[in-house]
Amino acid sequence: MKRIHFVAFIFALAAIIPAAGQRPRQRRRTPAAPAVTMRLDYAGAEALLDALGRDSLSDADVDGLLRVAGLRAMVDNVTRFIPHVGAREFREEIKTFARTKKGGRHGRIFQLDDAWRERSRVRDLVRAVRADERRIVGETMAQLRPYLPDTGPLPITVYFVAGGVSDGFAFEHDPKSFYANLVRAGGDRDGVVANMAHEAYHAAQFAAQRRAGVDAHWVTNEKMPPAERVLAGTLSEGTANYAADPTRTKAAGPYVESARERYRRNAEPARVAENFALFDSVLKGLREGRMKWEEAYLKGFTRDGRENDDRFYFVGYEMAKALERHCGRRCIGRLFEQPPAEFFRRYVALYRTRPEIRGRFSRETEEFVFSLR
Repeated sequence: MKRIHFVAFIFALAAIIPAAGQRPRQRRRTPAAPAVTMRLDYAGAEALLDALGRDSLSDADVDGLLRVAGLRAMVDNVTRFIPHVGAREFREEIKTFARTKKGGRHGRIFQLDDAWRERSRVRDLVRAVRADERRIVGETMAQLRPYLPDTGPLPITVYFVAGGVSDGFAFEHDPKSFYANLVRAGGDRDGVVANMAHEAYHAAQFAAQRRAGVDAHWVTNEKMPPAERVLAGTLSEGTANYAADPTRTKAAGPYVESARERYRRNAEPARVAENFALFDSVLKGLREGRMKWEEAYLKGFTRDGRENDDRFYFVGYEMAKALERHCGRRCIGRLFEQPPAEFFRRYVALYRTRPEIRGRFSRETEEFVFSLR
């Protein structure tokens, strides 16, 4: 043991013992770092718009475009939904568009004509978001924070893109990124925030499920039984719809107003009953082998006018809303620590004791979700 000089010991002791009548000093606590952070990347949208403005593109030019992370992801997202269309078709389409300024054989898929038409508004949005990044990220996270699951540290890169088949998208194998299509925002800054909030919640879901050891990948997971894919998709999209609910904000841009109208439409009692009945019908068709996954996906998870209206997004939304009302916000985030069927079991158990809850499943659907483990 080291010897301590007596005088030095007295001074050291005086430094740590407060004088009579003084309170000991409180140590300042360093704020905990946020679990989820965001970095914004504009290269995909900017590269596509620059390319569309040229008179022609060589193979080497297109090779360079396909090396831009956000742009390549837009192409890969097309392939995810339309397997026979990918980089080769994009190469043909963008070279044709550069020469003619018109869409080619795959124009409706890659939607380059929409990107070209909206180019001024997209560039304006990029400038507006760049100038106010901190506030926009803050607004996005403020919507999500009450519902975030246990992700652990999660740095997310937000890739802004132009064109393609989705408003926004995330890949289940990569919870550290998502993509937002600025063309679909219609020049609406608040629409960008709404889109980011929805997709960021997907990234958080994937990270939390991976952390909990739950494999709930459903979009391209052909090994998962189709009926269970519907359960997983309804959990994923329904809770993202709920966490990013535009009816809880004061934003007033055209994209957000359009989304609000869709939310209100699907909240009408007759539509709620219709959506739940469609869910029962699709699940039954899949289980009996009378319906293919592609048809089920089209009916429940796509939007094309009022017929295909993201119906199962709003089934999951109603479920999440009821669970929060009776269990609290933290219950939403905890859903991603368990298999998707548990979401349904908890909801069914809840409405059996709460007659005011409108959305109900058939007895057959109830028996199915309780049979899963």
